[in-house]
Amino acid sequence: MNKWQQLEEKLSGVFGNATVLAGGHEVTFQKRLDGEKLVIQVGVDGWIKGEWWKVDEQGQPVHSEGRFWCPLRSRVWPLKEYKSLKKVFGKRKADDMTALKTVAVTPCWGSPRRLISHLKKNFPDLEINDDEVAS
Repeated sequence: MNKWQQLEEKLSGVFGNATVLAGGHEVTFQKRLDGEKLVIQVGVDGWIKGEWWKVDEQGQPVHSEGRFWCPLRSRVWPLKEYKSLKKVFGKRKADDMTALKTVAVTPCWGSPRRLISHLKKNFPDLEINDDEVAS
């Protein structure tokens, strides 16, 4: 079984959790309830700090710890406003104003598959910490 399947198996079920080493950090993933939704919460080196949510103009996290968090994408202007924006600002500016952009990162992932896909893309050298006590 490869490390990605092993990680997905550890995060399956209601009480799934895992610890990995990636990018020079120890990252913990724990399933928990957020309201009435089951999410995977990400802690980096034992912390979840509010300042890690910030991203730069290119949509990249300002803090290295934010690279493990889930990117939130949003449009500055909704698509239903495109027609009127195009009349006022022109096509090029209207396209830019309604483009999907990363505005922040959040410590909660809604799906293990999205989390693992993100980790495969950004942290291919990830190591799973097997020192955990099996539950």
